Amino acid sequence: MIPVDVPSNDGQYPVLVIDDHELFSTTLTMALRSRGLDARRIPVGDLIALARGRPTHAGLVVLDLDLGRDDEGIYRHGADFVGRLRERNWSVLVVSGSVDQPGVAAAIAAGAIGSVPKSSSFDVLLRTITNAARGEPVMSEVEHREWVDRHRRYLARERELSRRLGRLSRREREVLELLVEGLRAAAISDRLVVSMPTVRTQIRSILTKLEVSSQLEAVALVRQQPDVRRD
Repeated sequence: MIPVDVPSNDGQYPVLVIDDHELFSTTLTMALRSRGLDARRIPVGDLIALARGRPTHAGLVVLDLDLGRDDEGIYRHGADFVGRLRERNWSVLVVSGSVDQPGVAAAIAAGAIGSVPKSSSFDVLLRTITNAARGEPVMSEVEHREWVDRHRRYLARERELSRRLGRLSRREREVLELLVEGLRAAAISDRLVVSMPTVRTQIRSILTKLEVSSQLEAVALVRQQPDVRRD
């Protein structure tokens, strides 16, 4: 593999494409090369080594946010690597295949120069990456501030939810998890082998501690919890 911490022989600095979808990353890399860029596809497994490598001269990392799970089943999120890549002088442009505003906000707050959804047309994706590789801005200062502010709001919401969830007992957390799975009180009673009055009492306690008035609100509160990545 070509070392990823040095510029190529012709003086161009590399554009590294890191995505767990091999077909997408290979197609994107070939298209970028056809535009004269020194694009290279880097396996997701090499991302940690890249983020821990010695500082480089420059370069662009096109980083997917959804990187799948590692060999131990641990989920990998691209935003978790942005700060370390920036410390090693890599510019980072994030791409996402799903609506992941908390993840995009965390990545930009950590130093990413911008983001582009995979749902964009391939031409838009290529143009954005090409502009980024040329050092052209892909996001205005206003947009940057908006994303950073959004990240702060996501963090505040996460802290507030953590505060409320912290009030729950172990059994109440079990009941809440079952509610989120879609189980009703009778099914929860059967699953936990407790009486219906006990389950109803636990549900009332959950609603009180979460400061909501219905089971639907409690479930929605948990499901809307942002998967925020800190710097």
